[in-house]
Amino acid sequence: YLKSINDIDLKSKMRSELIEEQYNLKCDKCKNIYSYHKFRKSDGTIQIIRNGCECESIEKGKQSRSQHKANQKRLNIEKVFKQSMMNDDLLKAEFDNYKPTNKNLLEAKQILQKYAANFKPDKPKSLLLQGSYGIGKSHLAMSVVREVKKKGYTALFLDVTELVKAYRNTYNKNVAMTEKELDQMIRDVDLLVIDDYGTTVNDYGNEKLFSLTDMRTGKSNIITTNREALELSNNDDKAKRFSRLMKNTQIIKMHGTDYRLKDFKS
Repeated sequence: YLKSINDIDLKSKMRSELIEEQYNLKCDKCKNIYSYHKFRKSDGTIQIIRNGCECESIEKGKQSRSQHKANQKRLNIEKVFKQSMMNDDLLKAEFDNYKPTNKNLLEAKQILQKYAANFKPDKPKSLLLQGSYGIGKSHLAMSVVREVKKKGYTALFLDVTELVKAYRNTYNKNVAMTEKELDQMIRDVDLLVIDDYGTTVNDYGNEKLFSLTDMRTGKSNIITTNREALELSNNDDKAKRFSRLMKNTQIIKMHGTDYRLKDFKS
């Protein structure tokens, strides 16, 4: 009698056609005894309910814990680098407020929108945005960061000077993070944006950038630069570092005039 009541309740909740059911089945995973119900919903899709089997709730619990850990990792990253984007324009950057001024920049925007929409850490792909100052390379890269975070992944935007500064700060006694912990954070982040790559740095900075290329090989990165490939590889060290960064990387050449000077009149 109780079983029939449960069946009626189950059917009424589904408001669907019951096309198959079985009872007293045993799950190989959770070892529970369960009843099997197969419904055809009004839209034609099939839904299966295993009443008594706990596997689905266990899996949801695992996913919830995994999501919690990912959120915690994202919060830790943002806490450490909360001062890394002081430019107000970048803080407001998103795809909707990027206005391409020519066909080339429109195509670049569309490529990055597709990259953000399809982003998955387990399918790493990198982009190199190459072009002159003021055409929106950083804006588009930040827009990707924003969309990737919305999907629950971790992303970090740093220009080269900020990256070197972050490493130098690990030697400060007032900073809680060690160099090793910073390495781990940069290694683990789902997407790393290296803005203004090619900026001149000292020997210490070059050493850190070389180390970073090892850590980020085979992961998803976006690099922006106003330098040409020859400038980025004009000595052996730079060539080796640049070659590693280019692994599985799509080069997007962006052409246009500095939009920040569009209203400037001499």
